[in-house]
Amino acid sequence: MKQNQSEQNHLKQILPFLLLSAILLGGCTNKSNNTTTDSNESLPEEKNIVETVILQQQDFTREIVSNGKLSAFQRAELYFGVPGFIEEINVKNGQRVKKGAALANLKNEDYRFSLRKAEFAKEKAEIDKLDILMGMGYKKGETNITADHEQIADIRSGYNQAKIQYDEAAEKLKQTYLKAPFAGTVAGIKQRTFEKADLSKPFCTLINSTRFFIRFPLLETEISRVKTGQKVSVTPIAGAKPTIGTITEIDPQIDENGLVWLKAEVKNPGDYMEGMNVKVSIKKAIQGQLIVPKQAVVLRQNREVLFRYTKGTAYWTYINILDENENQYAVRAADGATLELGDTVIVSNNLNLAHESVVEIK
Repeated sequence: MKQNQSEQNHLKQILPFLLLSAILLGGCTNKSNNTTTDSNESLPEEKNIVETVILQQQDFTREIVSNGKLSAFQRAELYFGVPGFIEEINVKNGQRVKKGAALANLKNEDYRFSLRKAEFAKEKAEIDKLDILMGMGYKKGETNITADHEQIADIRSGYNQAKIQYDEAAEKLKQTYLKAPFAGTVAGIKQRTFEKADLSKPFCTLINSTRFFIRFPLLETEISRVKTGQKVSVTPIAGAKPTIGTITEIDPQIDENGLVWLKAEVKNPGDYMEGMNVKVSIKKAIQGQLIVPKQAVVLRQNREVLFRYTKGTAYWTYINILDENENQYAVRAADGATLELGDTVIVSNNLNLAHESVVEIK
């Protein structure tokens, strides 16, 4: 009797655990069935939506691009020629001036006194020279003096030396004034009035910004495509107005980097500045080419291909690139491939296309 009662008690203890295990096993089985059902559901196929162009034969603009800097056609650093303190500055940076305009001057009282003394010494030497000539038998104002007699009179009177000293004093006084040697724009003024002029540094730089030249490099493989007199497009990187220039020089040597240096001249359209970085583009039209946008060409197996569209299907076609510019390629079909006028070429969403992919035109 006791044994039966013990077995009943044991069943009562394990029964809850058996029920819980059954519930958990049933839940796992349902979840597994749901997962299987979900994995069997097919995802909707993603469509390949593309854009196309019709292949045409047209003129291709071959383009060679380089970079350079604008340098003013006329540029001069201006120095005071004699020491002294700056008395006046008549211009400021960025100001346009005419040829001969007074830019600045030094205090020059000492130079004026030196000129006056030299002038008096010269006048005295002229009188002494006249006395010597009259002693030789010449009259005052006489012009037919022999060269030998005049040379003797110049030396004895000290006239030659007095004249040189006068010319030197006049030149020093002149150098206390700084004038514009040509019309241009003033730049680089750093010195101020009442300061002692620093003769080791330019007082200012004068820039004639009506015209600029550009020095730029090309690869030695490109030099055969250009010549002097050829037009170039000039576009400042800073966004200023583009313009047209002309190649004026081609250096007939290749540097250690395999580059040939050219020089082009360009007129200032209004807002160009010294040292501005520019893009130089040399263009030439080649007739009768098959042209596609650059985005139409992709790489497959390390070769250039483009996709032709025919009745909802993309067919890849191996090509050879004949030339390129900033936005386009001139192409032709590679050996064994076909590419003809009037073909429809895919130009977008082509990076992941395979041969005979199903596509839809946007």
